Amino acid sequence: MQHEGTDTKAPKSAEGLTRAALLGLCGGILLGGLFLLGVGFKTRLSPADCTGLSEMECSFKRDAEQEMGRMQVIMGAGLLALGAAVVVLMRSRARAASS
Repeated sequence: MQHEGTDTKAPKSAEGLTRAALLGLCGGILLGGLFLLGVGFKTRLSPADCTGLSEMECSFKRDAEQEMGRMQVIMGAGLLALGAAVVVLMRSRARAASS
């Protein structure tokens, strides 16, 4: 008959699960921020396709795409900053807890 080993880290399993969930969430936030940043730069740098549009419609489309690209870049950079801040916060807490 074998004795089952006792897990000394059992009380910390909820903490580990929370940490893993936060890391997954941060990964998603960072990937979303990178995607938005890339799409925003692509939108801002690519010329508007104005085939079949009048000059006024083309100007409106170009302005709308520039503003949308600007907002995508801002939101993407914000998501990247938020994700990086949470990762740094989690790492500092992990170092403080292990010391």
